[in-house]
Amino acid sequence: MRLLGCAAVLLVGSFIAAPCSAASIPAWLDESITTWNEKHPEPQIAFVDIKDSFVWYKIKRTPELGHKEIRNLTYKLVQDKGYVTADDEERVTPWRPPSTGGPAGQKKCWSRSFVLDIQALGNTTAVDGEHSGIRQRMLTCLFCDDGAYWMAGFRTAE
Repeated sequence: MRLLGCAAVLLVGSFIAAPCSAASIPAWLDESITTWNEKHPEPQIAFVDIKDSFVWYKIKRTPELGHKEIRNLTYKLVQDKGYVTADDEERVTPWRPPSTGGPAGQKKCWSRSFVLDIQALGNTTAVDGEHSGIRQRMLTCLFCDDGAYWMAGFRTAE
């Protein structure tokens, strides 16, 4: 029995010590949001949660900040850091962002993906003389209509 108890403690400990596979965003995005909040007292962009590999923020809906304006604002933050759109158009999709009050459920969301070329090994060349060290990072943005708020989710992948 004592051996079984020790095994259970070790198993639980391994889950606690193991790194979580939670979403992460580049520090520049968090810094860009902080700078935007300093320049614009209302509405603020506030961190909400990490859910479904997305980092979620909420922005209070105002008459001046409709779905097109909030998406354009955030896309500009992303594009100012060198990301370019991966597709010619956005996609409308249902998603379950974290709830800002009331029951969580599927919301109408707009999705857009961006790509950034990263020079990983800038001084290396392949046999044919071409650079071999270029890779890409993808950033996906989700914007969901959540009543009094806009929910903005960001996910990066390499």
